[in-house]
Amino acid sequence: MPVCFTQVGAATALSLADPALADPNADARKAAVAALTRHRATEDARAALATATTDPDADVRA
Repeated sequence: MPVCFTQVGAATALSLADPALADPNADARKAAVAALTRHRATEDARAALATATTDPDADVRA
């Protein structure tokens, strides 16, 4: 896949997942983490994933 498509996909995932990481529902936060892991090659996705490591729910942190 061309790099430009990967970056667009990562930007879209980040724009959708970023608010979901703060959602009160743990399932929404887990889904956000799952979406971001597909784009962990980008710095922005890694930074967002780093915030999930302090989530109160162990399933989100996993």
